[in-house]
Amino acid sequence: MKSRFVNLRFPVIVACFLALGILTGYLFIFYKIDLIWLLAIVPAFAVLLTIFSVLRKNKLLVFTAIILVVYLTGTFNCFTHLNEYQKTDVTAEQTYHICGTVTEKNQSNYGEYIIIKNATADNVKLGGKIRVTLSNSYGEYCDVGYRVEFEAVLHKYDLFPYGELNYYTQNDVKYHCSVYENLKSDYGFTLLGSIRSRLHSTLYDNIDDNTAAICYGMLIGDTSEIDDEALTSFRYGGVAHIFAVSGLHIGLVYGILGFILKKLKANKYLSAGIQFFAILFYSALCGFTLSSIRAVIMCSVAIVTKLLHFKRDGLNTLSAAVFIILIVNPQSLFAVGFQLSVCAVGGIILFANKINALLRKIKIAKRVSKGIAVSIGATAGTLPISAASFGYISGAGFLLNIVLLPLLSILFEIIFIVTIICAIIPPIDIILQYTVLPLEAMLSFLLSAGFEKALITGLGGQWFILFYNIAALSVSDKFNLKFLPQAALFAFTVLITAFFVIIQSTMPDQNSKIIVSASNSNGYVLFKSSHGNILLIDPNASTTQVVRLLDKNYAMQLDGIIILGGENSAVNYDFDLGCDNVYLSDLYIPIQPYSGVRFHYEHNFELCGIIFEFYDGYTVKAVCDGVTVYITNGDIPNVSCDLLISKNMNYDFEKMQKICDADNTVYFSQKSFRYNIYEYGSMSFNISNGKLIYHEPTRH
Repeated sequence: MKSRFVNLRFPVIVACFLALGILTGYLFIFYKIDLIWLLAIVPAFAVLLTIFSVLRKNKLLVFTAIILVVYLTGTFNCFTHLNEYQKTDVTAEQTYHICGTVTEKNQSNYGEYIIIKNATADNVKLGGKIRVTLSNSYGEYCDVGYRVEFEAVLHKYDLFPYGELNYYTQNDVKYHCSVYENLKSDYGFTLLGSIRSRLHSTLYDNIDDNTAAICYGMLIGDTSEIDDEALTSFRYGGVAHIFAVSGLHIGLVYGILGFILKKLKANKYLSAGIQFFAILFYSALCGFTLSSIRAVIMCSVAIVTKLLHFKRDGLNTLSAAVFIILIVNPQSLFAVGFQLSVCAVGGIILFANKINALLRKIKIAKRVSKGIAVSIGATAGTLPISAASFGYISGAGFLLNIVLLPLLSILFEIIFIVTIICAIIPPIDIILQYTVLPLEAMLSFLLSAGFEKALITGLGGQWFILFYNIAALSVSDKFNLKFLPQAALFAFTVLITAFFVIIQSTMPDQNSKIIVSASNSNGYVLFKSSHGNILLIDPNASTTQVVRLLDKNYAMQLDGIIILGGENSAVNYDFDLGCDNVYLSDLYIPIQPYSGVRFHYEHNFELCGIIFEFYDGYTVKAVCDGVTVYITNGDIPNVSCDLLISKNMNYDFEKMQKICDADNTVYFSQKSFRYNIYEYGSMSFNISNGKLIYHEPTRH
């Protein structure tokens, strides 16, 4: 019997069409297209249904009908959710008396904050949660479960800030405000909040804060208290997913209970019920993160199939989990955490068996080979998402996931059990100090290893993901290819990928290009010319966003960095972008705070054929191929130019026109200018024959 090229799985196809429908709904909202245009696809499906009906292809008829329903469900579901998120229940930017229940309390770079649900503003019920930033003297103490009330100016989150979906949408956080004083609270008991508080105090009362934060992050998935340097080290090492409550965590609870119940010879139905409610409770304890929900669903399917003696298929189980999550919360599709979680499991399902078989052939012990295969499979699955989302791939990730992740997993299991026991029996909590010693040694290694030097960047994004996935799928065990065709397809795709990346990274552009981008009011301007790349940033720019910008535009090799800012511009500079030359205005006091970086305090200078001149400490003029550009982080300059790029939010359009005679103006924040980064996202201007060339944004 001739084997099929691929064994199609109906649940996988259904989940893919649901995701495709959600993406369609997203695009309709993003480009502000009337949903009536969706009816254009109905005739095409109607023709297919008619053909299958005439040919009496009942299976294809039913299959097509189901796919159509699933696709339309995804589209309407996403469109409805996002459209509802855009609506405002009260007039924003006004002061209200706000009441609500605290559902989360955490720390951010800007201080402590809480998330409140079931909120009202002047007794008007709000459809969505509120993120509340707390000052040092906000008022009465509050925690998870408390009922709070306060006066504050309420702000509405926008759906697409800087041209990207607001990540707060996935948790339905629609509003934000700040409380400086006079917050009042009523104590409210919550079982989950009390358990989290008990675990938190057990860890922090017995071990140092840094280690306690890492342990708490591993147990609950809350990384808000972990030191930035430590968390970055985990990310650069490619092992930060230890903090995502997923299969490892849920599987541990599931496995421990299964072992105990088996020893107690409990009824199989009772055991199944206990295991299900235990993993569901643990997911709730962790805030029902997407990765934990996915793991709960997959474990639940395993429980049911075991009870009914059905054969379990990994891809079908994963597809069922994806389908349920996306039906409930379609915005999850765009969450990086969800993508990483699904791709990690998908990588294990697709690649682990084949890798394990190869390792067994070279006489590696079964338990060791299985652990290595799982680590490599998960890393291979998440690699393209990491490249697209963060702008880099951890070069040390493969090795550390093979060597370090299994050790971290064992440590997690031990710390998990010991912490639970110590939380229940406080007199023995001193043993925690000795339990975490291996973790402290591992943390010391991660902090001192310098994995940032092993990051792989410059891969680009979308095209790399396409080529990578073709290469990866060609060697998975889900496609029935013989060895030679499989090897040829893999080698060909790898060569095409390498050739594409090298060409994009090394071939100079014929025309100069100016790319303008921003995030959280921080602006970045990238000049690409045939002679090199120059980046302009402000002192508070986000490293992650800058790396993403450079990676997307194949500009990781920088010839110079120009900082627009105040007196502390050089002091605040903390980027490790492989560029030794940083330029600032000569108005500032020269300092050299970083070894390996040379600060140039200039007024006029030339880089890569572009002439730069500091207008003042916050504004720089650039003349590139006959085009004059002003980039300002301060007051609008009284000049004439071809392009003005401004961050200042204090000028309206008419006032700006009176001050600056600019043919084109780009604003970083939301303004009624022709172009603004806040609404349209990144913009790119080409320079040809001394003229700016730019296509109007397709979004209205």
